[in-house]
Formats: sequence, structure tokens, C-alpha cells
Amino acid sequence: MARLYLTLALVATCCFITALSDSFAQPPNAVYPDKQTNGGIKAGGGFTGDFSVSNPDNARNTVTNTKPNNNYALLTATSTLGTSTAWIQLEFPAEVPSSAGAPVTVYVRTDDNTAALLGGGVALTVHDHNGNTVSVQAGGYKTYHSADGSVFLAVTPTANFKYIKATLSSPTALGTNTLKVYFAFYGPGATNTSNPYPFNVADCGSPNVTSKDHSGLTIGNFEVTNAGNAIDDQLGTKSSFVSTGISLLSGHIKQTFFFNGVSNASDAVRVVLSQSGSFLAANVASSITLQAYNGSTAVGTAPLVSSLLDADLLGLLGTNDNQIAFHFAPRDGSGNSVVFDRVELDLNIGLLGAGLGANGINVHDVRRAPDMPSALAATACANIGTALLSAVAPQLSIPGIGGFSYSWYTAAHATVPISSAQNWTPTGLTTPGTVAYYVETTKTGTGCIASPRRKVDVTVVTPPAPPSVALSP
Repeated sequence: MARLYLTLALVATCCFITALSDSFAQPPNAVYPDKQTNGGIKAGGGFTGDFSVSNPDNARNTVTNTKPNNNYALLTATSTLGTSTAWIQLEFPAEVPSSAGAPVTVYVRTDDNTAALLGGGVALTVHDHNGNTVSVQAGGYKTYHSADGSVFLAVTPTANFKYIKATLSSPTALGTNTLKVYFAFYGPGATNTSNPYPFNVADCGSPNVTSKDHSGLTIGNFEVTNAGNAIDDQLGTKSSFVSTGISLLSGHIKQTFFFNGVSNASDAVRVVLSQSGSFLAANVASSITLQAYNGSTAVGTAPLVSSLLDADLLGLLGTNDNQIAFHFAPRDGSGNSVVFDRVELDLNIGLLGAGLGANGINVHDVRRAPDMPSALAATACANIGTALLSAVAPQLSIPGIGGFSYSWYTAAHATVPISSAQNWTPTGLTTPGTVAYYVETTKTGTGCIASPRRKVDVTVVTPPAPPSVALSP
């Protein structure tokens, strides 16, 4: 029986939840189970324990309980010694065609019950119309966190199936585990293992779900708290990489951010970080690596955050929760833009210079943005004092992507633009030397953010002296 562990998601994920509270954005053609059975096993062999499944019909789709909604079945498994289990099996209206070559992914919505999920107390199995267990893709099922705090358990059968079964086990010693099961669904016509949504090139690029992973650590010694807060479009919230016990001195904690499809060409990713621990800013920046993926394949190089920060931003990355925003543009070894559908942030704890404790590293926001615009340097004559500057968004030729606006600044981190024209003529360039301007572009649309800024130098030159004229007496 498959157990739930924190593993790196190796399949493209789904664009589940884009709204908060009880408003969900499942695919319009999502299929939900409409029948259920349930039961459990008490602890045996002289041990004591019990189980219950409350409101099981809440997990199925009916005329009076149309999914998706916030109604749930509650599984409870309790023991004083030994193990009790509770289960619910949801039945789809018809058998679902699936195979290794054309798999269909099934999702079960629950919430972030840390004790049950981290402790390996939850298992998912898939069954055909005869009740036989169906094999699933290697690695069992994946765990995805959404912006509203929901958790989706995703499993990909490699053969036809009709049932999805969630089983909850009690702790091995005295205690109780609970699991809320809201519903299950799959998206017909998916073009990959777990993304039933078509990609919209005009999408402004917020991740849909996120997952957490680790290496060199024991589950229970670390946590990525409030994982969905990093993708809720709110800079005031955060996910946090922390130690839940003794201070950790080594190992890796990872968080992966999934988009609803592959990026556009020349996309970048803006990341907003802060730190709450007593770490040197330089150590933090040199401990975090960013890696882009397209499916399970790493694409482009994996830079350290330190290579993406200038001195001003590094100075802001202190211990007082200062938020710093920077861009990561995934590129190959030749500097060419690569296509990606997720980005992984990897914290190497051993490089922090101090143990990771309850105050750790925070991720406030991750989202795609256009890469920096192209713009050429210019020359101005001091006696004229003007130069013509022009910028072009790198994605203008992509059909259906929409329009772009432009903003010009006098400093790399200035907040007030001095021009919003694509083609702009600065004035007052009368002192020989070099004047730097910075330009960014923003795709039109709700929630779109600006690109990295391109530095554009204007060289102000002294006009040549007019030739002397010999006068004849």
C-alpha cells in the first residue's frame, strides 16, 4: 500500500485553485465520483483502537451536493496501541481509460493535516471495475498545496480505473489521526499527466500549486510552513523554511512552484524573499539555488541567488524581515532562453553559517514576468542635450499574448518612473560623461508584474570644435 511521503513532484501539475474561500476553479469538464463506500478496521491482537467515517456522502457529487464545494467527509482513526484504519472509496460514473502511454491523473482534495500527512498515515489506492488494484506511476502520489490552504493528493494510474480509495491509519502509539476528504476529480483530455487546463499565453504567470521536498533530512525535523502563502499573490504572507526541532546544521529543503503550462519564450521569474534568522545576508544568498524544469527535466543552468543580486539588494537581505525582489531568467549554457513549467528553490542549510531554527528563510511571492526588454545605448551631443531611447518587449511576436507597457527610471531600484513612453527622448544631457537609465516592460492584464530592468547608457559627448577659418585681409 502506497504511503505519503514528501517527494519531488515529477509530473506537470494542475491549475487547481485560483480563488479563495469556497470558490474553486476546477476544469469546466472535471469529472467527480458520484458514489461512495466506507469502512475501517479496529486495532486487533489485543490492542485497542477505533475508527469512524463521518458524513461520507459529503465527498461525492450529487444533485444537492454539487462539486466542487467545501463539504467533506471526516475520517478518524484512533489507537492506544496498534493501528486502526478508516477508509472511503469514491466511485466515478464510468470506468476511466488510462494507460502508461496516455495516463490520467486523479486528484483528492484534503487540507494540511501535518500529523497525518507527514507521519505516513495516509494512503491512496486506485482500483478497476472489478475491484483489482491498479498500478500507478513510480513514486506513488504527489502532494500539492494551493493558495487557499487546500492540499491535493495526485495519483496517476497506468491502467483503466473506476475507484479511488483514501485510507487513514492511526499513529503507531497512543493518538488520533484525522483526514478531511472533500472530493476527487480528473480532467478529461489532459495533454500531460496532471494538467487538464489549456495554457493561456496571455496568463500573467502566478503558480497554481506548490510542493515541498527535502534531502539529507528526516521528516519531522523540518517544515515548509504555510506553503501556499508563497503563491497567494499577497506580499504580506509567506511560506517559511524552518526547523521544527533542534537547529539543523545540514541538508536541503526545497519548494517547487508549478505553473499551469510551459512558459512563453523569454519569460523570467520574479522571487520575493526575506529572512528571519540570524544569518549573514551573503550566506543566505549563497545558500539558495534556483532551478527551472520542464516536466521532470531540468532545463537551463541553476544559479545561486547571490549571482542574481546586486550590492543594494544584498544589503537589504538582513535579519529584520526586509523583502527583496529579484528576477531569475532561466537560460542554457549559451545564454538562450529556455521553456519551463516549474521552478525549484533549494536551500542548502550547511552553507548558512548558522543552524536553521524556528526563524528561517521566507518566500513571499513567485511568479512569471516577461524577460527584460531590448534597448540600445545612445549618444547625445552636449550642445543639443537630447537622445532618442527606444525599448522593445521580447515577446511582442507571440500570437495572442496581448500588449505591453514601458517604464523608464533613473536608478536600478527607483520606484517612480520618469517616462511611460516606449520611445522616449530625455533632455538636459549637457554635461559630457555617461548617464544611465533603466527600462522595464509589463504585460497588460490583471496581476501582471514588471520585467527585470534593462540598463541603457547614454554617452554625452562634447561637440567637435568648428574648424578655424582663415580671413584674408
